[in-house]
This record gives sequence, structure tokens and C-alpha cells, in this order.
Amino acid sequence: MNKVKKSFDDYIVYFNEGKFNDAQISKEMGVSRANVFKMRRRWESKESNNLEEHPKVTISEETLNTLNTVLIRASEHSP
Repeated sequence: MNKVKKSFDDYIVYFNEGKFNDAQISKEMGVSRANVFKMRRRWESKESNNLEEHPKVTISEETLNTLNTVLIRASEHSP
């Protein structure tokens, strides 16, 4: 039997959709549930690391007020 190696990106597509559980994903992809579980843990680990590495960007109240003023003026001048 010829097995095609699945890339991590193949799994990510299913994980991001959130429609299938691990058993359904394994059946769709033709891989073991254990492998899907392992890849899901890897993906979840990367997701939590991304949140820690990229904190929320904040802007000052002054910048926010300036942006609001610009947007209001732009909307007043649009047809």
C-alpha cells in the first residue's frame, strides 16, 4: 500500500475549520487517530506560543482621537 506523507499544513486546514473531531479527520486523511492527536497538540502549542510572542498592540488615546477626527472629516467630504 502506498502511503502519502501528510504535511503539517494539511492538518492545520482541518484544525482551523473546527468542523471535525480527531477520529473524523483521521478517516478523511487516511492517517491514525494517534497521529492526528499528536499534530493537534503541536498545532495548539504553536497557537499558544503565537499569542505570547505577539501581544496586543495598543494605541494612545490621543492617537485614537486623531484617527476618529480624520475619519469623521473624510466621511463629511465623501459624496
